[in-house]
Amino acid sequence: MSPSASEVSIVTVNWNGRHHLETLLPSLLPLGCQEIIVVDNGSTDGSQQFLSRLTRVKLIQNQENRGFAHPVNQAAVQAQGRYLAIINNDMRAHPRWIDAALERIGKDTPCIASRILDWEGTRIDFNGSSLHYLGYALQQDTGKPLDQVSSPDFVLFPCGGAMLVERNFFLGLGGFDEDFFAIFEDVDFGWRVWISGFQVAMAPQSIAFHRGHGTFKAQPLPKMRYLMHRNALMTILKNYEDQNFSRILPLALILGLKRAVRLSGVQKESFYLWTNASVRLKNKDEFLERNLWDALNHIVSIEDVLSRLPSITHKRKVIARFRQRGDSEIFKLFNDPFRHIVEDPVYLKDELKLLDFLDLTSAFKAAYDGATLQQLPEVLREKIESLEQELRALQWWGIHAVMRAPRKPDGGLRSMVRSLRALGARESWRRLREKIENGI
Repeated sequence: MSPSASEVSIVTVNWNGRHHLETLLPSLLPLGCQEIIVVDNGSTDGSQQFLSRLTRVKLIQNQENRGFAHPVNQAAVQAQGRYLAIINNDMRAHPRWIDAALERIGKDTPCIASRILDWEGTRIDFNGSSLHYLGYALQQDTGKPLDQVSSPDFVLFPCGGAMLVERNFFLGLGGFDEDFFAIFEDVDFGWRVWISGFQVAMAPQSIAFHRGHGTFKAQPLPKMRYLMHRNALMTILKNYEDQNFSRILPLALILGLKRAVRLSGVQKESFYLWTNASVRLKNKDEFLERNLWDALNHIVSIEDVLSRLPSITHKRKVIARFRQRGDSEIFKLFNDPFRHIVEDPVYLKDELKLLDFLDLTSAFKAAYDGATLQQLPEVLREKIESLEQELRALQWWGIHAVMRAPRKPDGGLRSMVRSLRALGARESWRRLREKIENGI
């Protein structure tokens, strides 16, 4: 007997999102599901009062913001349906969102990823998954026109914003990891689905429309960046096999600290380490201020994860007990494991040296053919060479602009010279290019 929408419990998490619920819930009510569960994270915008008037909606009330992972697990425990359909509160569902997902579910595919479109339904928000070897995830084809893409049959992970999963399977696998709070909990869960011997299938006709991180926009950016860095690190430390874990752990820690130093603006080769950064901060350089927050986020996230090592070690043991697939079988689902996560030639050169030293790319040989594998480090080398050439040209330009300034420079050139001295050539060039791209 084919599964039916009447066996589905829909779950959404809400935090001060009444205006989103007023659009989402009318799209869910006609789908014929067994129940709709809304977990409210201590909203203060009248969400509870609004939901209490809806007899077909079951409300689970938290007293504070518990993130995303914990509320979904709460709902999964209390749900009555055979399947869970999870959807963000800033979405609306296509009439066939549930039915199309159920058509893809099967014995070996207990988890289904929906296709997510923008609010107008013309461009892609989620159409597959990609994972960097350090745990940073991307949604495939984001921003591309719908009529210019195809969908994969299987993905490493679903987007937690619109997915369907067999309830008992979800609970048996431990649900979402509540230590994540929010961000990348779906990546970790999808990886564990594949480790356990099952699959995550893509259902391109199961469609949800996304307003665009409506809940995340209400959160401070540094908090979101912190969760991203921390949870990327936790994801890889939990799920790699032992032989890869022993290489990835030191690499992830070293590169995380290197990114923090590069973002901070510290000039290590100078005796006065903070001179350049101090000048830029005094000039209220917003770009550097954002980078300093991100540098601190890297450091704090590393400390946080290291403090959780006993818990992570326990989780690794649990995962090892139900492991049915090795890393080499799963790596092909990463899609782009060596993409650049920063555009910094110094960092990229250091990363390449460490990749070569640890021979990490060899771990992906079983997942990628020889030609593709050879291109992975070469792509890094080409990017480094390109960035270094650009940087040398900028340094030459900066030196000559300062040394050959006319005796009576006009206001624009005088301003440019001051900018070069205070910010450095690379940052000045970045700002100039930004102005050019925006039409000055």
